[in-house]
Amino acid sequence: MSQKNRAGIALSLAILGWSFSPIFIRYLQDAYDPFTQAGIRYSGAVLFLVPYCLLFYRDAFKKAFLKPFPTFILSITNVVMQSAWTIGIYYSTASLGQILAKIQIPIVAFFSFLVFAEERSLIKNPRFIIGSILGILGSALLIYKPSAIDEFPYLYRAVLALFLSAFLWGIYCVYGKYTVERELHPIPMFGVISIYTTIGLLLLGYFLGSPEKAIHASVSIHLIALFSGLLPIAVAHSSFHYAQWHLGSAFCNTLLTLNPLITHFFALLLWKNEHLSIIQWIGTSILLLGCVLVLFTQSNIKTQSPE
Repeated sequence: MSQKNRAGIALSLAILGWSFSPIFIRYLQDAYDPFTQAGIRYSGAVLFLVPYCLLFYRDAFKKAFLKPFPTFILSITNVVMQSAWTIGIYYSTASLGQILAKIQIPIVAFFSFLVFAEERSLIKNPRFIIGSILGILGSALLIYKPSAIDEFPYLYRAVLALFLSAFLWGIYCVYGKYTVERELHPIPMFGVISIYTTIGLLLLGYFLGSPEKAIHASVSIHLIALFSGLLPIAVAHSSFHYAQWHLGSAFCNTLLTLNPLITHFFALLLWKNEHLSIIQWIGTSILLLGCVLVLFTQSNIKTQSPE
């Protein structure tokens, strides 16, 4: 199998995994505060990734520990990003949170063009600029809920949290690709990141959250929380770092527009309030149109992958 095909499969796993992430977050929100939930879910990722890396990537795993600067910077960024992402889902819905987070696409593209020479010229393309503007406009329409004025303070928090998460994702994504291209294999790299991130999130949960809530959660809830760290975190993050290594950051992030559609489909099976209003669907269409423009523009860029 060629590198391109392997990267395509990895990207598919990342898209699928992250589509389920807000489903798990919302399902578990009554049992944990946002920080503790994220920390426990990342613990599940650690329980899978550490044995896997020791079995298949022992030397590369050791190398990742001996390169503390990139893994530590990525971990700090990830801790704040995951906290903001989880808070955003708590104050919105799984579908709405997933769509709002898609503002990360032009953010990632912009950072990519600044860092990677092969993508730099794309930022000047009119289709990319128009696509980015449409993405921002679509996101603005998605937060418009005239029938829920009383909920606005909560929705406002969600928007701020999700936009912060999207901005930090841009940094995390681009610096992650930069590190993978030059220093570390993506799987052991994220194995180390997941350890540091788990520690950071659990500390935030202890000092800023309500860890006593977790004590009263059932065993089944704890098992679901740990299991939710497998596909949406351990597999998705590692796969995405591998995919963007070979396919490019802008391309991979543009295809993440499939996340809201998959998330919304499964969320509708669980919660009635996941339905979007007509205006929000218009915003969704505009947002996706903008992302499609970015996709077509990026398709003209030939990215180089290391052998």
